[in-house]
Amino acid sequence: MEVKIHAERTQDGWIAEVPGPNGFSVSARRLDQCKDMVVERIKTLEEQKGNSEICEVVIKVEAELPGIICDLEAAKVKMLEAQKLQDEASAEIRAVVSRMRDEGLTMRDIAVLLGVSPQRVAQLIG
Repeated sequence: MEVKIHAERTQDGWIAEVPGPNGFSVSARRLDQCKDMVVERIKTLEEQKGNSEICEVVIKVEAELPGIICDLEAAKVKMLEAQKLQDEASAEIRAVVSRMRDEGLTMRDIAVLLGVSPQRVAQLIG
């Protein structure tokens, strides 16, 4: 079960609201505590309804922090782009090392050309 909560920072911590007809709010000093409280409350409500088999509750937090959330989203996009580029670079370096080996270069020669240890070259080949 996935539940979206709206969290807002206060002087004392956080207030998290669960929307909907049976919505509720919780407050805690830290945001992770709010998440835990929401999960426990949902499980209790489901048990009261007679639902004995409660699946995992996943909390998606939507926080209200003007200016910061936009910066956070932009940073997340850049992190995903960086991971994609890292994956592409790893595949390319493995292909280059493979071509070097096909040309008859030794592991030590490849290591010198790449500026890495022979052990790293072995990892790239394996």
